[in-house]
Amino acid sequence: MIGLILFTCLGVTVGSGWSDPVLATDSANTSRREQLIYRDGLGRFHLVWAGFNNEPRIAYKMFALDGSTLYPETMISLDSHSSLHSMTVTGDSLIVFWRDYGPVYYAIRSLSDGSEITPATYLFSASSMYPYIRACPDNLGRLHVLYNEGSDVVYAVWNPAPGSGFTTEYEWVIKDADAGGVLLVDGNRVHIVVQDPLFHTYEYLQYDLEGNTVVPQTDFTDDDLHSSRFPVLQLDSSRNLLIFDETIAYKADEAIYMWKLNGDTGELLIDLKPLVTPELPVMNTSDYFIVEPLAVPDQYYLCWSSGYDINKIFNLVFDSDGNIIVDWHVAYDYSDEDPEDTKHIDGISDSEGNLYIIYCQVETDPQIDYFPTFGWFDYSYLAIENSSLAIQGETGFMVSQNPVTGSVTISTAISTEQELRVYDISGREVSSISVSDGIGTWYGRGFSGERLPTGIYNIVGVSGFIQRITLLGR
Repeated sequence: MIGLILFTCLGVTVGSGWSDPVLATDSANTSRREQLIYRDGLGRFHLVWAGFNNEPRIAYKMFALDGSTLYPETMISLDSHSSLHSMTVTGDSLIVFWRDYGPVYYAIRSLSDGSEITPATYLFSASSMYPYIRACPDNLGRLHVLYNEGSDVVYAVWNPAPGSGFTTEYEWVIKDADAGGVLLVDGNRVHIVVQDPLFHTYEYLQYDLEGNTVVPQTDFTDDDLHSSRFPVLQLDSSRNLLIFDETIAYKADEAIYMWKLNGDTGELLIDLKPLVTPELPVMNTSDYFIVEPLAVPDQYYLCWSSGYDINKIFNLVFDSDGNIIVDWHVAYDYSDEDPEDTKHIDGISDSEGNLYIIYCQVETDPQIDYFPTFGWFDYSYLAIENSSLAIQGETGFMVSQNPVTGSVTISTAISTEQELRVYDISGREVSSISVSDGIGTWYGRGFSGERLPTGIYNIVGVSGFIQRITLLGR
């Protein structure tokens, strides 16, 4: 077994503050090299990757930071051609979508223990080259999604229904938008960025949670730019929208750029601010990069691989105005294993500002299979002044069971007292849960002590972290 046993890759030079790289799976993924990672409220890592066991399949596993396997790798797709996957998290559920030849399927895993909630299930057929389901939950447990039918961009709101897939609350085609597009839900705002079909520039629009247009579709980029189909979105502390693109053909340069839009009005606040240019370092940035927040408000990691210098992974730190705080440096350098190939980065940061990434790496001559490779960066190495003022403890939590028939135990990684709120599916606050020394219990009762009706409820923490549960009759 060569999986998560702290197997250190030979010949790699590790940047300051970074862990040794670890092969995260026993199974190669040569046929498909994409992998996605999520870190739950208890600090465990949920990995979903394509190319399971060197086949076009989708797989899942859960592991701890120390390398121990918490749920063994298992195929979650059908035993046929499955690829082009995406995932989202809502409540206690990790939902994975993928394409199986033409049709789109999904499966749901439990964040509590990695077990199967919903097996591979048919969703719909899509005649599109871009069948990715881009999904983001709201505070009512619904999924706001974008997907493509042909070149059309479809926006919809789905309500997960345990055991029966999803029910669609509303759905329509976004006019004058080309295939692709991304979205981000922020409270009562739904930010959407799509491509113009003629010039391939970016357009922005905003809905509220009920599908009403708040900001009409507006072009905020110049016509001599060529944007990618799936930019990266983040928010600053003022709830303004940050947009990042990595493959813009601007004055013949390919680089990573940033825009900032007013979160209320969509007004352009910062236009085309370069974060990485071909000069420093000399590189083509490819389309493999992530942006994740630090513990300090309005500061972010940028981590990317190069299209030219495929042996290296880079990172830097910048602020919400596009100013570089910690200049670029190499996180992992595989030059001594030349020729090496590192691609398909995904990652997530925690509330203390540590960054965790997953990427594929392979020796290409002779061919040795690609493996998802895990590494992480220790925030304390940045030594950013006054950063301790912004660092908070872990604010996520886990539930002991889901669905709930009697009582449910809430477990959190912090020991300070906190009060969790419970909402029904309509968004009405119906109960609360007191947590002390990391443990709380809810008996499915409302504020007046009555047993609440069978249905879906959302438990919300002080930081906005949500666990979605199903309450059943006793």
